[in-house]
Amino acid sequence: MLTLESLIAELGLTLASGEELAGRHVRWVHSTELLDPTPWLSGGELLLTTGIQLTGPKSQRELIARLAEHEIAGLGFGTGFSHKKLPAALLAEARKREFPLFDVPYELPFIAITERVFAQLVDERYEMLQRSMAGDVLAEALTGRLYPEELQARLRPFGIGERAAVLAFALRDPGTAATALERMLAQAQTPSLVAIRAGLLCAVIDAPDGVDPVELARGIRSELATRVGDVRAAASRAAPTHSLRLSFHEARCALEAVRLQNGDAPRGGDAPEVATYEDLGAFQLLLSLQDDDALISYCRNVLGPVEQGEGDYGDELLRSLDAFIEHNGHWERAANALYCHRHTLRYRIRRVEQLTGRDFSKARDRIEFWLALRGRELAR
Repeated sequence: MLTLESLIAELGLTLASGEELAGRHVRWVHSTELLDPTPWLSGGELLLTTGIQLTGPKSQRELIARLAEHEIAGLGFGTGFSHKKLPAALLAEARKREFPLFDVPYELPFIAITERVFAQLVDERYEMLQRSMAGDVLAEALTGRLYPEELQARLRPFGIGERAAVLAFALRDPGTAATALERMLAQAQTPSLVAIRAGLLCAVIDAPDGVDPVELARGIRSELATRVGDVRAAASRAAPTHSLRLSFHEARCALEAVRLQNGDAPRGGDAPEVATYEDLGAFQLLLSLQDDDALISYCRNVLGPVEQGEGDYGDELLRSLDAFIEHNGHWERAANALYCHRHTLRYRIRRVEQLTGRDFSKARDRIEFWLALRGRELAR
């Protein structure tokens, strides 16, 4: 992700102010000599100017104020033209508002900065397109509706052969670490498909004999943690490629089982560095039934009153219940995850209790519905 901080370092320049906000994403770059360019900006742009019209302290302060209010990424001020150095009023206002401002010396043409930004943004768009395609392949593979030959054909362009494993990483912002994960796997000479699925950063890796998914995940988790902070990791066993759906749920469920046992901390309690099938616990029962009518029957028995009693709204009720359980009954956090008011969430949970005759203040009822909701995902 292109940030002003990384761009400044690459150009060999120095920020005069706004270091705290220099990590924001630069969405575009534009040069202007207007006193007020904000009507044509939408935020996130890096602006370049020589300040021809900024002839007095008042206009200099007003420009910085407008740019800060419109969340512009930063301002590169070309010196050696109308101004030999950064104007004092401009710099003072930028520091007052902690707005990113840097000096562009006469020797560095704006076009050089523009070309550098455009090149990086094009690379970003290409990576996003590739990841979107990888995500589509993974989503299609996890439907369980592809014949083994079809699934193999979808994965072959990524270098994945007859056996595969799934690595899953839980972190605050999966998208920011996707490129890093791809590079780590490339350095390990491990063909892979990297995508974000179910809120997790996932990698389907080629896993012939001799490849240990757990050891690979352990090394990646450690390196990711040094870059982005807290990271939880899981790895499935290596299995035939046609079992990819099961491998994905094995890694995902192992990660979830460890979280439930040890809390949300990445290494809380006795949590392993990498969760595996050995940590599945009750999930092992669900995974063993995933192709059995018994799993579907169980899910329908538990969830049926909501699905059948409320029609399309039933899915919204179950989604709300899922969030409520996942956040351990914490109303505020669950409501935030659903982007709804906590009173709305309370109404929905009460409605589910009315339809099912359950009481979600009781752990037994929460556990049974949590298992049914996970089982429904596996049975789809």
